[in-house]
Amino acid sequence: MARVLPFDYAVRNLARRPLRTALTAGSCALVAALLASTTAFVQGLGRSSASQGRDDVALVLSRVAQNDVLRSTVGSGVAREIAASVSGIARPGGVAAVSPEIHVGTRLRLGPAPAEGAADPVYEGFVRGVEGEAFLVHDAVTIVEGAPPGPGEVLVGRLVHARLGVPEERLAIGETLRFENGEFRVSGRFVAPGTTIESELWAPVQDLKSLTRRDDVSAVFVRLDRPEDMAHLDLFMQKRLDLEVTAIRSSVYYAELAAWFTPIQGLAWVLAAMIVAAALFGAANTLNAAVQDRVRELATLRAVGYRGRALVIALAQEGVVLAALGGLVGLAVARLLVEGAAVQIAMGAFQLEVDAVAVLTAFGAVLFLGLLAVLPASLRVLRMPVALALKEN
Repeated sequence: MARVLPFDYAVRNLARRPLRTALTAGSCALVAALLASTTAFVQGLGRSSASQGRDDVALVLSRVAQNDVLRSTVGSGVAREIAASVSGIARPGGVAAVSPEIHVGTRLRLGPAPAEGAADPVYEGFVRGVEGEAFLVHDAVTIVEGAPPGPGEVLVGRLVHARLGVPEERLAIGETLRFENGEFRVSGRFVAPGTTIESELWAPVQDLKSLTRRDDVSAVFVRLDRPEDMAHLDLFMQKRLDLEVTAIRSSVYYAELAAWFTPIQGLAWVLAAMIVAAALFGAANTLNAAVQDRVRELATLRAVGYRGRALVIALAQEGVVLAALGGLVGLAVARLLVEGAAVQIAMGAFQLEVDAVAVLTAFGAVLFLGLLAVLPASLRVLRMPVALALKEN
């Protein structure tokens, strides 16, 4: 059986050149942190839209809206018609889970109106006008502080402060917000994990109707008992052509919305691949230089009976140990700096999560990078003429 160098030989070699080892491990840490962050970003971006879609929830939009809820206008009476005429609607507590809503992108100001001439910053925000039935349809929404909004009040999502770029205390219960020429008091805070709903403000739909001078709503959300009950809603749409509305499953709607972000996800992976490639070439060059410094040592090992395969295994152990050390540091940095961070996109925001998938992706890639970087040095060792190498200074 061919002899193999002891594992501590590889570890001791790393300690012989601490600066070079530290620099190489640092590049591995950078790669691990980058890949973990990229994976968290791509997953969060896709999950933030897709997780809002459900097969048992449908959106009723105007036919001319082209599945754009912001362009849609639906008569106020449509929600009542659906609740009274469509079978298969979920009715928790005997209340039909039918939610007429107004969706508005608005210019938002914080605090009471300042004195004339004083600074009054404007922020871009998203407001959803709702009634109590909205909590029956969007059951991922949970009020964690305060109470549902009453007249002149607004419920604030957990990520609104990140979306606006302001301290969280500016949106605390009792604080004042101004939008659409109206003034609202914050009544509470809510969470809806994994969705962009957390970056929204919820206000009473009647207040928004008054301020925006509209009698209609943007859409009607309907929660069904079973996904198969969508057929009853479709039949109602076909019978009531006079309403000029159409229905689409929320899973389909948000899947189409998520498709718009696919190029952004692809670009994130391309940028990550470019940095990984640069780190790969740097690590390969470093390990190759390390072999050059140890030519006589490696040739001596060959001369005393160790085969080339044993030396290659030792080099691979060095690369993997170095990559593992750097990877662990990089993952710790990602957990510290990236975990829980909020990312703004369009009119919403989502939270980054360095989960098991991100950790395994980053750590596995770094270990593979360590093995790949050893290849040029390994080829050099296998082709090394022992007699000549022993004569090198």
